[in-house]
Amino acid sequence: MFLTVGVLLALGACALGLAYKIWQWLHVAIGPQAQGLGAGQRAVAALGGLGRAFFSRRLGAMLGGLVLDGLGQRRVWRHSRLAWLTHISIFVGFMGLLLMHALGGVLTKAIWPDYYPTLNPYLFLRDLFGLLVLAGVGLAIYRRVTIPGMKLTTRGLDRLALVLLGLVIFSGFGLEGLKITSHQSFERMVQDYTPGSGQPQEIADLETFWAQEYGVVFPAGRGQGDAAALERGRKLHEETCADCHAPAQWAFLSYGLGKALRPAAVSLAGAEQALWYVHVLACLLGLAILPFTKFLHLFTTPLLLMVRPAVDRPKMSPASLATLRALELDACMHCSTCSVHCSVGVALNEVPNQNILPGEKLASLMRLSGARRGAPSPAELRSIRQGAYICTSCLRCTNLCPAGINLQDLWQALKDDLASQGLPATYQAVGQAMGRAAQPSRQLPLVRLGDQSIQNDLKGSALAGTFSSCYKCMTCSNACPVVRMFPRPMEELDLMPHQIMHSLGLGMKEEAMGARMTWNCLTCYLCQEACPQGVRVADILYELRHLAAAKAADLEG
Repeated sequence: MFLTVGVLLALGACALGLAYKIWQWLHVAIGPQAQGLGAGQRAVAALGGLGRAFFSRRLGAMLGGLVLDGLGQRRVWRHSRLAWLTHISIFVGFMGLLLMHALGGVLTKAIWPDYYPTLNPYLFLRDLFGLLVLAGVGLAIYRRVTIPGMKLTTRGLDRLALVLLGLVIFSGFGLEGLKITSHQSFERMVQDYTPGSGQPQEIADLETFWAQEYGVVFPAGRGQGDAAALERGRKLHEETCADCHAPAQWAFLSYGLGKALRPAAVSLAGAEQALWYVHVLACLLGLAILPFTKFLHLFTTPLLLMVRPAVDRPKMSPASLATLRALELDACMHCSTCSVHCSVGVALNEVPNQNILPGEKLASLMRLSGARRGAPSPAELRSIRQGAYICTSCLRCTNLCPAGINLQDLWQALKDDLASQGLPATYQAVGQAMGRAAQPSRQLPLVRLGDQSIQNDLKGSALAGTFSSCYKCMTCSNACPVVRMFPRPMEELDLMPHQIMHSLGLGMKEEAMGARMTWNCLTCYLCQEACPQGVRVADILYELRHLAAAKAADLEG
C-alpha cells in the first residue's frame, strides 16, 4: 500500500510539474517580439508548426535528430569522446535500471515473460547498469574538476536532485548487498516457498548450502553443516530455489559489497527494511521534483533535437519562436560545453563577471525572462549587460551545444530585452551620451580656437597635435567606407573624418566625441593610410571613444 500510494503521488507531482513547464513555455517572453502574445495564440502556432512538420518531407530528418542526436548523442561525440562516454554511460545505465529494476514487474515482464529479478541475465544486468551510472557520474566529476573554465550555476533543487541520485544508487547497491547476506531475507523466502514438508532438518541443510554458496550470514550455530548437509541442501535448492535464484556472484558489485559487510551482517540484517524505505523514498522524491531540476532535459533535450531539423528560424512566426526559445531554456543539459569553448571566456581573467560565460548568461536570461524566480537587481542587470555585449557572436557556443540550442539567437533576444529596459550596448550608450553632450554647443555660434584641454586629453596617447597637420584635403573622408555607405553622410554621421580632425584643431572636443562618425568608425585604417600628412586619423577616433567612455558616467550623472 505504501509503495502504491507513493508511486501515484510521485507520478502525480511529476505530471503536474511537466504541465507547469508547458504552461511556462507558453508564457515566458524572451525578446520584444514575444511581448503581448497570448498562451492560446502560442499554443496554436506551436501545434500547427509541429503538425505541418510531421506531414512534410522533414519528418525523416526529425526522426534522425531524435535517434542520432537525442539517443545516440552524435553532437556530443563530434566535439568530445570523453563527454560522449559520460553521457552515454549515465543514459544507458539509468534506462537499464528503469527497465530491469524499477519497471521490471510491469514493463519488462510484459516484454520477456520469464523475467525474474534474481535470475540471469537480469541479476547481472542490474549491477552492470548501476556500474555504468557510477562510471558516468565519476567521469562527470572528473571533467568538472579538470577542465578549465567549467563553471556551473547550481540551484538548491539541483543540489537536492544530485543528493537523491546518490542515495538511489548507493542505497540500491547497499540494499542488494544486505539482501545477499541477510538471514532474514532467507527466512522470508523459506516461509513463502517451504521446501517439501518444511522439516527443520531440511531447512538446516538448505541454510548450509546458502551460507557457503550464496554468501548468507546466519547467527552462530546455523548454516554450518557438514559435507553431507551441504549436498542435501544442494539437492533441495535445485528442486525448490534454482528456478528463481541465480548464484549471487552474478550481482558482482552487490555481492562484493555483501562480502565486505559479512563481519557485521547479522547485526545489520535489521537495517534492510530501513534501507529499502530510503531507496524507495529517494526514487519517489526524485521523480516528484524532476520537472524542476536540471534533469528535466531528459525530456526536453530529445524533444528539441527532434524539432530542430524542422525549424527555419528566420521564417518562424513570433508566436512559434517565443515558444521555441522558452523550450530551449529547459533543454540545457548544464554540461558547460559552451562556457569551456567560449571565445571570450578568457576575458574572465581580467573582468570578474560570470555572465561572460554562456552557461551563466543562460541562467541570468532565465531570471530576466521570468522562467526562473528572482528578478535581477539593477546591479545584476548591469552585470548581465556587460556579459551580453562582450560576446563576439562567433557562433561557437551554438555550433557545439549538445542540446542543439541556438544560443546566438537567445543572446540577441537578451540584448533586445536589455535595450527595452534602457540598457543598450555600453558602446552605444556612451555614443548616445556623447551625442547629447554635444547638442548644446552645436546650437551656439561659438568657435573655440586653441582649446588646450583636448591637447591634454590626448597627450598620454602620443596623438597630441597630430590633427593640427590636417589641411582639410578630405582624402580621409573620401577613403572612408562608412562615409561611402550614405548618399548624404552629413545627415547620418554628423561630421566626416576630416571635419572631426578640424573640430579637434578648433578645440571642439564635445562635437568630435559626439559625432556618430566617431562611433561608426570600422577602424579599417584606410583613412590613416591615405592621409598625405600622416595624421593618425583612425587612432585618434579610437582614442576619442576611450576618452568618451571615461567621461560618460559624469555626463549621465
